[in-house]
Amino acid sequence: ISVLSNITCNQLEPVLSYNLRKARLNPIIKIGNYDNIIQDSYNCGDEQLVIIHYDLLNSLNKFNEFNEGITSKQEQSLFNLIAGDIDLILENLKSVPLVVFNAFSADPVYTNAVIQSKTTILANKLNEYLYSKKYTNLQVLDINITHSKVGLTNAFDFRMFYLSKALYTISFWKEYVYEVSPIVYKYAGKLKKAIIFDCDNTLWNGILGEDGMTGIDMSGESKIGQIHNKVQQIAVWLSKQGVIVGLCSKNNPGDVEKVLDEHEDMRLTKEHIVISKVNWQDKATNLRAISKELNIGLDSLVFIDDSSFEINLIKEQIPEILTMQVPTATLHDYPGQLLKLIERNFYLSGNKSDIEKTQQYKTQIHREEEKEKHHSLEDYLSSIEIEISIKEDDASQIPRITELTQKTNQFNLTTKRYTENQIETFINSLTDKVFSVNVKDKFGESGLTAVIIVNENNQIANIDSFIMSCRIMGRNIEMAIMNYLIAYFRNRGFKEVIGTYFPTIKNKPVLTFYEKSGFKLLKEENENKYYNVLTLDYLDQEVEYIKIKN
Repeated sequence: ISVLSNITCNQLEPVLSYNLRKARLNPIIKIGNYDNIIQDSYNCGDEQLVIIHYDLLNSLNKFNEFNEGITSKQEQSLFNLIAGDIDLILENLKSVPLVVFNAFSADPVYTNAVIQSKTTILANKLNEYLYSKKYTNLQVLDINITHSKVGLTNAFDFRMFYLSKALYTISFWKEYVYEVSPIVYKYAGKLKKAIIFDCDNTLWNGILGEDGMTGIDMSGESKIGQIHNKVQQIAVWLSKQGVIVGLCSKNNPGDVEKVLDEHEDMRLTKEHIVISKVNWQDKATNLRAISKELNIGLDSLVFIDDSSFEINLIKEQIPEILTMQVPTATLHDYPGQLLKLIERNFYLSGNKSDIEKTQQYKTQIHREEEKEKHHSLEDYLSSIEIEISIKEDDASQIPRITELTQKTNQFNLTTKRYTENQIETFINSLTDKVFSVNVKDKFGESGLTAVIIVNENNQIANIDSFIMSCRIMGRNIEMAIMNYLIAYFRNRGFKEVIGTYFPTIKNKPVLTFYEKSGFKLLKEENENKYYNVLTLDYLDQEVEYIKIKN
C-alpha cells in the first residue's frame, strides 16, 4: 500500500497497519514524499493499493490570498491545475489494481450554510470531474462523510497543520481507516457473508415463550418496538443486497414460524431468511451447523444476540465469528451500531448477482434436502439435471468475476485476488483467457459461480486461477470444467496444461484436485505443488450427467 499526499499523512500508517493486522493481513505501507503526488505516482508499479490524499486546503494556501478572496481567474487556474493532476495521477496508476482517491472537501477551509463559498463550489466542480473518470481501478471515497462522523472540531488540528502540514487528528485517521478497510478486506477476501440474528429482544422486544405472540413488540408505532422494527428493516435491506440473513434462537420452532407468517408487524419474513436454526440446542452448535450447511467459513459469520452469556459463549468457543450484543441499556443506539458493524464488515454492491444470492442459497438448502432422498451421490447428481454454460473473455461479467476472485476461499487453487482493472487486462490480453461458468439445475439458476484464468505461452496453457463458489461444490462440476478446458486447448494445438496449488488455511478441500484430475505432480516447494498433464494423455472424467452449453 502506498499513500500519496499533498499534506503530511504519517499518522495514517500505524493506524491502518494496526487495523489490517487485526484482520490477519500483513500490510507493507509506504508514505510518499510530502506534496509529491505526481512524481511518486510514477513509481507505484508494484503496489496493490494506492491511496491519494489531495487536500484542497494546501492547494489554496499557495495563493497569497484568503481563499474567498481569490479571483475567478485564479479559481479557474487552480481547477485546471488539479484536474490536470488528476488525469496524470490516474494515468500513471492505471496498472495498479486498486486506487482510492479521496473526494475534495471545503470543510477545513471555509463553508457557509446559507451561501455557497467559493471553496465549496470549487470542491464540487473537482468532485464532479473526479467522479467522471471511468478507470475500473478507481474508488472515490467521500471524505466529507468521514469529517461529519468525527465532527469538524475533532477532525482537524490546525496547530499541527501550520507547524508541519499535518492537518488531521488521530480521531480522524481512526474513522478514515474504518472507511478504507472494507475496500481492502474485499480485495483480500476478508469480508463477511452472513448475519445471523437471535429472536427474543433482538428482532422483537419481549420473550416469545413467556409473552406470547400478542405480547412481543416490534411495532413501528411503539416507543420500543420501533427500534426492533428498524433493525428488521435493515435486515431486509441486507437480504436484498445479497447478504445471507439467518436465525439462531432458543425457541419452539413452531412459535417462531407462526410469528414470521402471521405477526402483522414482522418486517423480516421467510422470504428474506436463508437459514434458520430455532431449537433448544446451544448456539455454538447451531452456528457451526449454519456454517456447514451454507458451506462458508465460520469467520464469514456475524452473530447478533441480546444475551451477554450467549455472546461470551460464542467468543470463547468460536472466536472466528464476529459478534455484536444488543445494547439493551441504550437500546436507541442499536440500529446505529448495527449499521456501523455492517459498514465495516460487508461490501454492499447492490449488483444483480448479489441481489439474487438470497434465493440461490435457499435453493442450495433444497438441494441438500433432496440429496438425503437418494441412495448414492451419483444417483442424486443424475436426477437434478445439471447444465453449465462456459463463456470466454466475457467483459460484461467483469464485476462478478472479480468478486469471485476476491471472496472465494475454499475452492480456490491459488487464492490470487484480482480487481476489475486486472480482470479487464486479462480479458483484453492476447495471451490470457478468462473462462466464466454459469450453472443451473432443476432447482434453478446458481449464476456465474466458477472462473478459470489461463495464461498461454508457447503452446503451454498455465492455469493461473481455478475458482468455484462454495454454493456449487460437491456436484463434480469442476471435473466437467476440466474436461472442457483440456479439450479446448487440445483442439487449438496445445501440448501441455500446467497447474499450481498454493495451500491456505481454507483451501484444503482442493488439496488433491489436480491428482484427481489426472495431472502429474512435478515438484513441491514450500508446500506449493506444481502439476502438468499432456493434452493427448488426458482421460475425461466420467460426468455424463452434466451437460455443457456454450
